Amino acid sequence: MPAPKKVTREDILEGALNTLRESGFASVNARSVAKNLGCSTQPIYLSYKNMDELKTELIKRAIQEHSSRVKECMEGQNIKWSRYCSYGIGLVRFAKEEKQLFRFLYLDDGQNGNRQDDIHIPQIIRVIQEDYGYSEEIARQFHRDMTFYSFGIAVMVNKGSLEISIDDLATTFHREFLALTSIYGVPPKQLSEKQYGENNT
Repeated sequence: MPAPKKVTREDILEGALNTLRESGFASVNARSVAKNLGCSTQPIYLSYKNMDELKTELIKRAIQEHSSRVKECMEGQNIKWSRYCSYGIGLVRFAKEEKQLFRFLYLDDGQNGNRQDDIHIPQIIRVIQEDYGYSEEIARQFHRDMTFYSFGIAVMVNKGSLEISIDDLATTFHREFLALTSIYGVPPKQLSEKQYGENNT
């Protein structure tokens, strides 16, 4: 008779993440995670002192998942969009494809504190400075205002109240970008349509 498969700490964390993805953070408990893994609750308490410890690791894992997904889009070799436009597209894609994770990280109260800034901020500010020639101060103000706009779209997509294609999304980001240049000034660098955020369709 084969020995039962050992359930590792990483297995448990992934089971908790899958539970969060499927049913939301409020549903994450020892019983639901064990059900997702197809085991008893015993391995969970052998690997973690309690559910609070597991949930602390789950928060870090959810942030990591969000970071990698958005970074992948921002650093992808898509010839249609600027690097900065790709960040907004990555955020909206995440909101659509990972509904529960997005709600947990950005909408649910009391789970993860105030996350006005995400882990990509230093990289995003560098992109704005390098691609458009704005100072760091202007880059931060510009991105703050752009975030209000992109986050609103992400929430509507997440809630199912807006359907928008990627190309249309890139176009609307382009328009908002141009609107903000009327406030913060034309980018000091001479830019191509792509750098402005225009999608070359």
